[in-house]
Amino acid sequence: MSERGNDYADKSALPPLVARAALLAERFAFKNSCAIAYAPLLRMLAAQVRGGVIGEMGTGAGVGTAWMAGAMDQDSRIVTIEADAPRASAVAELFADDGRITVLHGDALELAAHGPFDLLYCDAGPGKIFRQEVSIAMMRPGGLILLDDLGPTRTDLDWWIHCPDVVAATIWITPDLGAILAVRR
Repeated sequence: MSERGNDYADKSALPPLVARAALLAERFAFKNSCAIAYAPLLRMLAAQVRGGVIGEMGTGAGVGTAWMAGAMDQDSRIVTIEADAPRASAVAELFADDGRITVLHGDALELAAHGPFDLLYCDAGPGKIFRQEVSIAMMRPGGLILLDDLGPTRTDLDWWIHCPDVVAATIWITPDLGAILAVRR
């Protein structure tokens, strides 16, 4: 979840589901929704999952989930987990009409029980900056892990670049916002 580039004040240009998730973030005064600059990447990655399962660690207010849901096919599903119980409940309500989306309350690493995943949006400390091996283990071979919120001076995600269990690359969305994409071997 990003602390910058996530100003969703102008909801008129957003897809309706993303706008509703942004309103939910406002209701909870949640400032860490995914940066808008990541939306095209999230949508593209979700669209390439065909009849598979997308995992998301760190639901927040459901903004990232909404971006992915709008692009994934009808035979795929998202399982997302959020540590904050009131937010998890509200996001579950937001997506109640979409049977492809399951919203769970719990620790990010508990998502492993719902894999294996074809795509994992790893947006929580557990599994992203520590206990990374759990994230890798919940992936299908060839599955893709997205780690966002990379900045030019951030080094706590370097583990992913050097891990022998994945092939990883850094991509820059803007000069200040990057991501690591890692494919499980």
